Amino acid sequence: MIFWRILDNKVYGVDETDRLGFAVDEGLRIPDEYLNDKNFIVMRSCHGLGDWGIISAMPRLLKEKYPSCKVSVPSSKLLQNLFGEANDWQSWSNPYQHSENVFKNNPYVDNFIDSFEGDIYHDHYRIYDLNNPNVPMIKQMLKFWQFEEDEMKDCMPELYWSDEEKKLGDDIINQFAANLEFACILISDRYDYTMDKEMRQVVDEGIPHFYWTERPIEQTSFSDIYRGMDLRHVPIRIQLYIKSQAKYNIGNQAGTSQMVVRYSPVHTIQRQFPIAHNFVDNENLISNEEKRLLLKGLPDKTESKTTTSLKFKGDFYDYFKGKSENLSILEIGSSLGHSTKMLSSLFKKVIAVDNLQERHQESKKLNPNDDNVEYVVMDVYSQTWNFKDIDAVFIDCVHDYSHVKSDIDNALRLLKSDGYIIYDDYGLFPEIKKAVDEYVDNGKLKIVKKIGHHKGAYYPTTQNKVLKDREGVICQVV
Repeated sequence: MIFWRILDNKVYGVDETDRLGFAVDEGLRIPDEYLNDKNFIVMRSCHGLGDWGIISAMPRLLKEKYPSCKVSVPSSKLLQNLFGEANDWQSWSNPYQHSENVFKNNPYVDNFIDSFEGDIYHDHYRIYDLNNPNVPMIKQMLKFWQFEEDEMKDCMPELYWSDEEKKLGDDIINQFAANLEFACILISDRYDYTMDKEMRQVVDEGIPHFYWTERPIEQTSFSDIYRGMDLRHVPIRIQLYIKSQAKYNIGNQAGTSQMVVRYSPVHTIQRQFPIAHNFVDNENLISNEEKRLLLKGLPDKTESKTTTSLKFKGDFYDYFKGKSENLSILEIGSSLGHSTKMLSSLFKKVIAVDNLQERHQESKKLNPNDDNVEYVVMDVYSQTWNFKDIDAVFIDCVHDYSHVKSDIDNALRLLKSDGYIIYDDYGLFPEIKKAVDEYVDNGKLKIVKKIGHHKGAYYPTTQNKVLKDREGVICQVV
């Protein structure tokens, strides 16, 4: 990382560093002469809405500690002049507007500036403590501004809406929530869908939910909730006002929810470990550490056509956790071992079958400590399935109709009643769905759970195919 100095309307790279800021024992603080001038500028070098939002209490805190000071915030014009064109922001047409979106109507901000003279002490000027890494960004910055702990107790984000903004927000709430309690749900493009179960445990299904989802909500696990309104087309400050009035906010870690933690309970699916400075006080962080570590580093189906989605793996984990510790599973088409890693953590024994030894070698690299995995090289369509004491069969092999039927027939010969057959790509390849449904219709199998992504999701790595049903299916032998 490059430590930046912002001086006289220009950005200069000062030095390369492994960690931005200064260690607490270095004793560095903002120069006294800068404080004596009492003309302060609040600045970030990151430009997301949340990046600015998590430090939104700074103007008030600065004026409380340094009475009669003047507090300025850079305008979008100044930020663009400093950092250049922002061409890689898909969610925002102009991320430099976020400073104004966050600090608009703030009574502690004296003005938005288009230029300046001298130094700006921005977010690279922060004080960190290696013995206490989970200190919010705003407190790290305030320590550089010579704040003591008791002077920054209340540093949660804060927003100020005009009467017109409040009226518009209230009108939308009344129209779509009918004067009922309501909540807000957020699924951004950083959500990997593995924590749906954990989110559902918080969701109150009896109240309306305003929502912002990166794909149509019908393609998520929350299509059945009582819906209020899609927030995607609502101006951002009105979105924030609506979220501030909610019974709760829930979703993946994102600034738009963190910014309303002062006004509404916020439940966040944690995505950064450790959380470091990207959090705010009173935010309820939700995580399933075991599931997270199990799936860590595994590719998603959008990245590789030879694996299942992380959503599939997360749903698989949720279904079998607590059911499979004494069961053995046969994996047909183990490929590079991405699913093998998951299976070995859930089942007593895994027999991983593939027709290429080279793939097993890659799997062993991924699963070096899994002594409950037996690797078998065989052609499952020309050799007999001579496996014993099998409780479940996970199949992700050849996808044409005849081969799928062959796989199911072989699996049925191994399994007892209530044994499991799990299929990937059920909704992606019509031949798989046709074969599985036939066995369901003739009473040999019953579907107990559909898993993975929902109808409508598409996979660019699999010939841009679109799901016609759920990604995967868990069946039991009748």
